[in-house]
Amino acid sequence: MSKSENKPARKAAPDGWTLQSHNETFSGHAGPFFFREEGGAPGVGFFSEPHHANLGGIVHGGALLTLADMALWDICRREVGLFRGVTVTLNAEFVGAGPVGEFIEATGEMVKAGRKLMFARGTVSAKGNVLMSFSGTLKRVG
Repeated sequence: MSKSENKPARKAAPDGWTLQSHNETFSGHAGPFFFREEGGAPGVGFFSEPHHANLGGIVHGGALLTLADMALWDICRREVGLFRGVTVTLNAEFVGAGPVGEFIEATGEMVKAGRKLMFARGTVSAKGNVLMSFSGTLKRVG
C-alpha cells in the first residue's frame, strides 16, 4: 500500500467554510483547518481525529491552542486586512473536554488594534459546548 492509500479520506468543508490553502505549513499538518467564508464572522475549525487526542482519548490541549492561535490571526485579518506578524501572547482557560470525531471551531472578536499590536479574544467550541476561552496579542512585523 502506498502512503496515500493509508490516509483516511479528507472530510468535506462544512457549509459556509473553506479548506485552508496552505497545506504544507505547520497548520496544514496540524489540521487541516477550515476557515469561515469571507463576509461573515471570523472562524477557524477542524475535524478532530484520533491523532489529535491525548492518552485520555480527548482532544489534546495543544491542538486546541493551535486552533486558537489560528483564530487570532483570522479575527485580526478580517478587521485590518492582510499583515505579517508574530504571536506575542496566547492565554487560555480550558473549560471542557474536546470530543474526538467532531468539528471543533474557534471564533471571537478583536479588542483593539494599534499601529504594531493587535488584541483579540474568543472561544473554542464543539457542538455548541465551550471547550476553551482564549485571548492573545499579535505584533505586526516587516
